[in-house]
Amino acid sequence: MMLLRDRLNEFQLDWAQAPLRSELIPFSGIKGKKVLLIGDPGQLFDPIAWSFEAWNDGRNAGVQIAGAVFDKEAECLKTITNYTEGEFLPEDADYMILTGFGCREIPSSVEEALSYMGSFRKLLQLIGTFSCERVLLLSDGRVYGRLSHGFAASEYEAGATDTCEKGFEAQYFLQSIESIFITYAKELGFSYNILRTALIYGPCIPMMDHAVCVLAKKTAAGEPFALSLSKEKSSYISIHDALTAIQFVLAKCPKNKIFNASGLSSTVSEGELAILLYNNFPEKCCVTMTGNEGKQQEKEDSGECRKEDLVSSDMKYQGIWLNTQLLEHYGFAPKVSLEDGLVILVKSLQNTGEVFIFDNTYLGKLEKVQKILLGYLLEIDRICKKHNIKYFLAGGTLLGAIRHHGFIPWDDDADVMMLREDYEKFQKVVQQELPDNIFMQVPSTEKGNYNPFTKLRINNTMFATEFTGHFMDMHNGIFFDVLSHDKTGQHKWSQKLHLMATMLTRSIVFNKWGDTDIKGGGAHPVICKIVDRVKYLIPMRFALWAQNRSLEFFKNRKTEYLYDGMGRNLKRGSFPAKWLEEAVYVDFEGYQFPVPKEYDKYLTYLYGDYMQMIPVSQRRTSHSIVVMDLGEYSGYKLEKGRGDTPERKDDSCFQ
Repeated sequence: MMLLRDRLNEFQLDWAQAPLRSELIPFSGIKGKKVLLIGDPGQLFDPIAWSFEAWNDGRNAGVQIAGAVFDKEAECLKTITNYTEGEFLPEDADYMILTGFGCREIPSSVEEALSYMGSFRKLLQLIGTFSCERVLLLSDGRVYGRLSHGFAASEYEAGATDTCEKGFEAQYFLQSIESIFITYAKELGFSYNILRTALIYGPCIPMMDHAVCVLAKKTAAGEPFALSLSKEKSSYISIHDALTAIQFVLAKCPKNKIFNASGLSSTVSEGELAILLYNNFPEKCCVTMTGNEGKQQEKEDSGECRKEDLVSSDMKYQGIWLNTQLLEHYGFAPKVSLEDGLVILVKSLQNTGEVFIFDNTYLGKLEKVQKILLGYLLEIDRICKKHNIKYFLAGGTLLGAIRHHGFIPWDDDADVMMLREDYEKFQKVVQQELPDNIFMQVPSTEKGNYNPFTKLRINNTMFATEFTGHFMDMHNGIFFDVLSHDKTGQHKWSQKLHLMATMLTRSIVFNKWGDTDIKGGGAHPVICKIVDRVKYLIPMRFALWAQNRSLEFFKNRKTEYLYDGMGRNLKRGSFPAKWLEEAVYVDFEGYQFPVPKEYDKYLTYLYGDYMQMIPVSQRRTSHSIVVMDLGEYSGYKLEKGRGDTPERKDDSCFQ
């Protein structure tokens, strides 16, 4: 069967993989399970099924998923869709998910409602004859009805909607369905859960006409709308977190309980929702806020807004403020904030065909940072050409050059790599070639710095990561990394020993520097625990010597293999040295820079299928920058023509 990434668009793939990425779901609760979806195939069948399929793609979990409907005439379940290879009978399912009426239109008439309840009872009677591990019923916050202002509903609380008020039907219908479900579960002895979600939204899924759906669509289309201010708040949840909550309840939570699930920072009034949309799409979000009816009439008379543009605060679906403490108590943590979810939803609706990126990354400074990094690249290129030093774009910079012909749109750093002999030559000449406002940061030039590679930093700027932010006396300016790829052993056994020695010595230096514990250990947890206990007895000077000795151990030996001992790809192990023998030039942000001729093999070694981009919702920057100040470089511009063939230091891009 085809992988999900070959069948879904990037927005669908993002939320389908969300439970797998979350690290909240125990693999033991998913592996080998047979999952049966029962309900309306037009609603959440596909999203739920794909979210389980993602485990097969990513972890070879052996999950089987099927969709079924209840045949009222024959009073049996009929499988209509097999999402995975292999078939199973409904009675053999481990998990049954009743999609019910969670975030779905309830029957429009009393007759339809009563008919559904009758069929639902028969379905539950049938389920009672099976021996599945758990049955999950999806519901939503409408079950709580009207609540007083500022009151967040917990699982066993309820409001009271006036039966003469519009919308009361949803509360009492959902309460009836849940009551029938619990009654039959107790009577027939099957284990159950009810998951009440906030109002679900997201790209490429069916949504009810709640505020997020309506206002996102209007914003994407650039259509004007007016809102009457309301103090009422509603809880929302992205499809990413809704799918994760479903699997979390099934695989980790205790049986026979009810849970609420909402999104991250996702309870807002409609006015707050409109502000979020306006802040992110100021040119597309044409919103007018109104107060009472008199003020609204004044605005209509003055032409500030039209009556037909008004989106009533009493929309078709109003949510409820959900208290989600119980689910969070068991370890659930939503990942997607309402703001991020809105940006994803609106951009998916706009369907521009552009690579998705969050425009508000880095307080609006990402583009500036990338221009500075480009200046760095041209500076490196100038120096290396002048001194006949071979170098290549490295890591994400190399990936960006091949996949995007420039920076990865959400990338905030840049790297180059060299072989050891070129790296040492570069270190000898770089400081004299650099303008005075750029500092070469290595352990020998700054006390307290123990990075194994060379960092170039701009004076009078600040770009401190979560780690380096603990060392504010150290130069923390905007940085650029220059790394060496060193020789490693000719044979597998020597490569493994070399890799282990490098990892241990680097761990000692890094964790001694940061006063942190050496974690993990991989295949050598006992050794790591021992080293962690004795690292404080090892002088830092000796630890640095051991680290550098390890990196250069095979420097003068004949070998056909290299490894990334300095960088983040150390655990990838060795690769053939011939991959870095020749360079070819490719376009990067309008300039030509060198990459390995065998870049395809090298990038596959680093990333696997490197043309596959990271999930949409994770397209934030790669470093956790905690303090940032661009100083005079906040308006940095690269002069046209700089970096093409400069030969003199005074042609620097940072003069």
